[in-house]
Amino acid sequence: MTQAVCFKCGEMKHGAFTDCPHCGGRPVTDDELVLSLAMTDHYFDLATMKQMGAAVAEGKPPHLDEKSRQDLLKQLENVRKTPVGRLLGGGAPAPEKKKSKWWPF
Repeated sequence: MTQAVCFKCGEMKHGAFTDCPHCGGRPVTDDELVLSLAMTDHYFDLATMKQMGAAVAEGKPPHLDEKSRQDLLKQLENVRKTPVGRLLGGGAPAPEKKKSKWWPF
């Protein structure tokens, strides 16, 4: 997933969960994260993404049907279980680091 549509302004950006270089918007809530995940090249071709972006810029963000929303929420929860995904928040706590008997720190 390298290209995404900003859920806030409709501009193209790199990565679903990154800050938008145009408006500074960053998805935080589950709904914003799910919508951002949906509006990527993982699911749509570039032409469709540009149409989505134009609609968002006009104040008409896409709406997900409940089944798609639930499916994407499950994917989001799987992402949150990864080390990088923990940066999104809402996931399981990071595992406790064990001290090594060989290293004094």
